[in-house]
Amino acid sequence: MISSRLISISKYTKGYNLLLDVGSDHGLLPIYAINNNYVKDAIASDINFKPLIKAKENFKKYNLDIKTIIYDGIPKTNADCIVIAGMGSELIIQILEKTLDNAKNLKRLILCPNTDYEMLRTYINHKFNIVFEEVIYDKNHYYEIIVLEKGDSNYNEYELYFGPVLLKTRSKEFINKLEKDLKTLKNIVNGITDLIKKENVEKEIKMIEEILCQDTL
Repeated sequence: MISSRLISISKYTKGYNLLLDVGSDHGLLPIYAINNNYVKDAIASDINFKPLIKAKENFKKYNLDIKTIIYDGIPKTNADCIVIAGMGSELIIQILEKTLDNAKNLKRLILCPNTDYEMLRTYINHKFNIVFEEVIYDKNHYYEIIVLEKGDSNYNEYELYFGPVLLKTRSKEFINKLEKDLKTLKNIVNGITDLIKKENVEKEIKMIEEILCQDTL
């Protein structure tokens, strides 16, 4: 069964022709995107063979002829949009960096890392424009969806940390995530012995409090 996270991600593929799902796992996202007429066709890509076996089984269940590719990075295809989700930002950055030219040929990139959103935004700064962002809550975890298109961005410190679109839209989920993050940081800050790490956490606390304070003005 497809998760609410994947459903939320898939809506950003709407209107594109060929979806490339990197790290496709069981292939649930391309199935959902095609069956809901978001895209005309899809390609499922993974670095390992085993996940694609399960994906092929799922494609067969729905009578879908979705191509599968074993590839480390972003394969060169005719796809016009891509989804990379279900992994950490560091791995997503490695995938993008490894095949950056292929990434830049895509019309839209839909990224949904599990952690370290600031790290990912810092990497894509000056390479792509962030056109949509969304915070979703699924299975006791907050995720950020970051949608990119071609462009030369120049985001500031707050935009890299919080997200330029999220700072403007300020959704309920975004505020809830900040409140949760703030509570977590306050619980750990006094136990940090490394002075530099402690200063960084104190800075994060101050930044989050500043953004949350704007909602009470």
